[in-house]
Amino acid sequence: MARLIQQPDSIRQDFYRRIRAKIQHEKNEYQQRINRDIPFFGGFMNEFTGFMFEMDRLWNHMKGATGEHLVLHAVARFLPHSWVIAQGAILEPYPNWFTQIDHVLIGPPGIFLVETKAWSGSYFVQGDKWKRKDGHCWVNCSSPTRQADYHRNMWLLWMQQHVSGDFYRKIIPLIHSVIVLTKIEWIKAKATPVPILTGTRCLINYLPSQKQIGLQASEIETIAHLTAFQPRYNQQVPRCPKCHALMIPRLAKKGHLQGNWFYGCPNYPACREIHSIQNIP
Repeated sequence: MARLIQQPDSIRQDFYRRIRAKIQHEKNEYQQRINRDIPFFGGFMNEFTGFMFEMDRLWNHMKGATGEHLVLHAVARFLPHSWVIAQGAILEPYPNWFTQIDHVLIGPPGIFLVETKAWSGSYFVQGDKWKRKDGHCWVNCSSPTRQADYHRNMWLLWMQQHVSGDFYRKIIPLIHSVIVLTKIEWIKAKATPVPILTGTRCLINYLPSQKQIGLQASEIETIAHLTAFQPRYNQQVPRCPKCHALMIPRLAKKGHLQGNWFYGCPNYPACREIHSIQNIP
């Protein structure tokens, strides 16, 4: 049976407190848009829109939690003791950039970032674009594929700040995003960059197919420990030497630094100053 780890309550409570503050800010902006777009009824609708905002978040959380527990129990029983599972891992790879990954599975084949959706209905997926069947029509919907890609990028940004350059380069090809749909009725997917699995049984069948041995036992323990106890960014954020603005992380998409994160000036392309993340004292 796989080992389960969880971030300490003190870390999670601090994250939740700051995430709630960020959600409240989003809620305020949402209500301000209502006031601006519907000036005569905006004030009257403030309480209603606030209620709907909270209900939408609560409903999404309840649906997600149900699917996450199904996956956790099935995978924990199936995987051997050499694997470690972190549920609901929260990372902050840059100040106030939060991401929460439903399940992080760490084992000899690599690191699997699992995004779980308890969606029902019918879906068509082309690349990273998702459509849901609504009556007789297909309508665009949020893309778990893009969400999974975002999680992988945030994981890479966070990991690059905590491990050596050699180890970071080793684990880049060992990090895999996976989408698991626990209640879907029908789906057709074409040319998707991320595996889309329907149900926990498909996930259990998928994991043994990854036969490469990429991580040693000591490396698995290192990554698990970092996930649990060092989920925050690990370095001082630099200021642009020319603009004096706080620099922001960017991912190199080509050249010899492809796949690596660096800090860039927020005024790009007017200012092209960059700073290596690993060279920051």
